[in-house]
Amino acid sequence: MAKKKSGIFKRLIKLVLFLVLLLALIVGGFALGVYLQVFDTNEINERMQLYNLPVVGEYFPVPPGAERVTAKTEETVTVDKGDKTEAKEEKKKEETKQSKTVSLTKEEIDKQTKEREAAERKRISKLARLYNEMKPQEAADAMASLDDDLTVSILQSMDEGNAAKTLAKMEPEKTARLTKLMYEGKQQKLTTPTPTPTENAQ
Repeated sequence: MAKKKSGIFKRLIKLVLFLVLLLALIVGGFALGVYLQVFDTNEINERMQLYNLPVVGEYFPVPPGAERVTAKTEETVTVDKGDKTEAKEEKKKEETKQSKTVSLTKEEIDKQTKEREAAERKRISKLARLYNEMKPQEAADAMASLDDDLTVSILQSMDEGNAAKTLAKMEPEKTARLTKLMYEGKQQKLTTPTPTPTENAQ
């Protein structure tokens, strides 16, 4: 009797395992068919009205012009093909985001200005190092096509000896103009009035 029960139990386990394996193969084959687009899920959804099924229906969209019957209330919800209210609302939100003006505080503007000035000083310093490595005639030839402000900034950042040799190799008119700009730049810094305590209080 015990052998008979164990034999039936083994057969039952084999049958259950076979059915589980068969179900897994069917589900896997269907999933592979959907993935490889062998099955057209939209067509199956429309033909079999899968969107009306209680649990599975949530994963299938309602086709345009069709109705979804909800199991809870038995109401029909009509999906209008031309209804684009959601798209219109999203478009309005995007337009309002774009129309908002960006307002910066004085501290943010000062911070950005300081960052830009620091980056400019770094670039000028790098250029000055490059021009220091050149021969004076090569540096003078390269600076001939630069504007005066940039040339003055580079010359002021260069070693004084190299800057003097480079200025000597330039055309006399440009040398005079650059020398005047360097002097005026220093002169402006020296003659800038310092605010008095009464001006600060105002």
